[in-house]
Amino acid sequence: MNRTFYLVFFISVITGLIPNNIQAQPIKQLIIGDNSLSHCIQEQAIKNHWQEIRDIRILTCHGLNIIDLKGLELLSNLKKLSLFNNKLTQVDLRNFGQLEYINIANNRLKNININGLKKLQTLYLFKNNLTTISFTGLTQLKKIRITSNRLSSLDISPLISLEKAYFFDNKLENLIISGLPKLKFIDLKQNPMSDEVYDRYDELEGITIIHDGNADDWK
Repeated sequence: MNRTFYLVFFISVITGLIPNNIQAQPIKQLIIGDNSLSHCIQEQAIKNHWQEIRDIRILTCHGLNIIDLKGLELLSNLKKLSLFNNKLTQVDLRNFGQLEYINIANNRLKNININGLKKLQTLYLFKNNLTTISFTGLTQLKKIRITSNRLSSLDISPLISLEKAYFFDNKLENLIISGLPKLKFIDLKQNPMSDEVYDRYDELEGITIIHDGNADDWK
């Protein structure tokens, strides 16, 4: 691989901008730090007859002990990313502006940055170690599942398109549910919420809210 490619690659990582000539590069020249992730991409390229980096729009790599996503930022055309059951601890997906679906459940996530993903509609992050997460700019997100984490604080007010949410088995003592006109269902079981919070939820109309105070009613 020539020096020009390395230079353009470095600039793209710093700026977050992926030049067209990089997108047109053969997939075999893609530099991925994690060997398991690299092997997964190459296998799927053969299976799906992908030739260039820009051809990769769906990536599914499950149960491969992946620990690092360095180099993946060049796949800026990705619409669906599924990395279920790996060993990721920190992830920054802000450069993936085309993403509509993310599944990084059953990893070891402590931090994830998904701010500004305006096309994202589905987000699965259950079974991780997250204590909080920012939803800034996720105006199209419709379904979210962040169960079995360690969430202690959460602001879901940016999620104006949210329809279904699952946050059970976390550390939430309160969650403000307002200004979300499309929200119809939310599961908050197994969170340390007070009866006062439950009473406030029970007064809300048009939303099914499952919590420890009324969970038996929904069995």
